[in-house]
Amino acid sequence: MPSNSRSTLLFLILYAGLIAFGSLYPFTGLKGLENWSGEFITAPLPRFITRSDISTNLLAYLPLGYALALRFGLPRRRLRAMLLAVFVGFSYSLSLESLQQLLPGRIASNLDVFLNTLGVLAGTLLTLHHQRWLRAGRAVRRWRARWFIPQPAADFGLWLLLLWALAQFTLQPFPGAGWLGLHLRPLDMPPGGLDKINWSWFAAAWLEMAALGAFAASLLRPGRYVGAMLSLLVVAFAVKLLAATMLLKLKVVGGVLSLETLAAFLLAFWFLLIPQVSRRRHAAALLLLLIILGLRATYANYLVWPIASLLNIVGLAKAVASLWPWLALGALLLPRHAFVNRRGNGSLSKFFTSIMSRR
Repeated sequence: MPSNSRSTLLFLILYAGLIAFGSLYPFTGLKGLENWSGEFITAPLPRFITRSDISTNLLAYLPLGYALALRFGLPRRRLRAMLLAVFVGFSYSLSLESLQQLLPGRIASNLDVFLNTLGVLAGTLLTLHHQRWLRAGRAVRRWRARWFIPQPAADFGLWLLLLWALAQFTLQPFPGAGWLGLHLRPLDMPPGGLDKINWSWFAAAWLEMAALGAFAASLLRPGRYVGAMLSLLVVAFAVKLLAATMLLKLKVVGGVLSLETLAAFLLAFWFLLIPQVSRRRHAAALLLLLIILGLRATYANYLVWPIASLLNIVGLAKAVASLWPWLALGALLLPRHAFVNRRGNGSLSKFFTSIMSRR
């Protein structure tokens, strides 16, 4: 069996186990089989359907569908592989939902089965452009080589930037996770005066963008600073908009990107362009992250781990947001030659590359 095929199989086993853990947690109080019933399949749809639940089910099963289609894929049998992947994904989701009937506090839902299967289908459809994703991956590696320092420790920092994108599903700046209320003033409704400005939100948003920018800047090659900072803030704004669009009604999406948020982005960009900050970007990132952790210790009801469920995308995002400053701080304190394997490549990056390179 080729090594990339083994990697795909290993990913499927690990990811399927992760989905099972999230679906059946906390595994206590298991009831007998006499409590099982298949009536949930034909039951009416839930009365309340949240965007958070829809996003969670779709996104959770999308990687599973992609990996299954790759695993089953054979030359000239792509359609069969996709149909088989959808069937396996549907069967797996149906089995887990059925088992939820035997656990107190868990509710089997036909809507979840439908959304999970839809996520699998979306993943299989993405494999139709698998070669394009491979070419895009090679382009990303070339971009990484041009813009970022060659040390493998920088790879860890880039993975943390991707984790920051996941943290945006809290809809809050991560310094304020746990103590800052969600701010939803519409974009077209500016505050009537200085006393109407949400200064806490503005400060948290600025601190997040300044810390994120300084951290990313510490990974850059010389001569890439200004363009990278502008690109980072534009992408960060788009990520926040995407997360808000997926979780909120369209009429209040602009609330997350209010005047305070826009002002915080602009001020953070100006701050990152200050020569003293750009020259001492590593020290600036350390200081800003320590301020974030200090604010959390002062105002939040937790220091490391929030009281949140990991079973939906918002709860998972809160956990990521709480851990992100700690991980970023650790990445900055580690020596640049960390995470080197014998071939000089990050093992995690190599693992995912082997999965994606399967033909």
